[in-house]
Amino acid sequence: MASSNTSKTAPKKSDSATKRAKQGAVRHERNVSVATSLKTMEKKVLKALGGEADELKKVFEQLSSMLDKAVKKGVLHKNKAARKKSLFNARVTPGAAAPVKLVKKVKAARGESAKEKSRARAKIKSKSKK
Repeated sequence: MASSNTSKTAPKKSDSATKRAKQGAVRHERNVSVATSLKTMEKKVLKALGGEADELKKVFEQLSSMLDKAVKKGVLHKNKAARKKSLFNARVTPGAAAPVKLVKKVKAARGESAKEKSRARAKIKSKSKK
């Protein structure tokens, strides 16, 4: 019979793996903090849109600076930060062509409009085969 002490145990983590796990936890904490403060600043800019121009400019500059710092720390991709700055700048700048929506596009549910689109595509494909 086999001995009862032959149960397998997990191998000991190396020192470098333990250190990397610690570093990851610290980075995650920092990233969450930075992302939260960015969202708060974005809300402040949107709230300041109806107020004084000086206050709005000041808050927008703070947001722009925070976005740049987030890119430098690796929290945000540089293109995302540039896009956010551009969208907010369009809202903040007086005399902008049209108000820009700051919401994400939502995919349409699989309803009638989606079915109609697929039917139209099928018609186009059948016409091209003829």
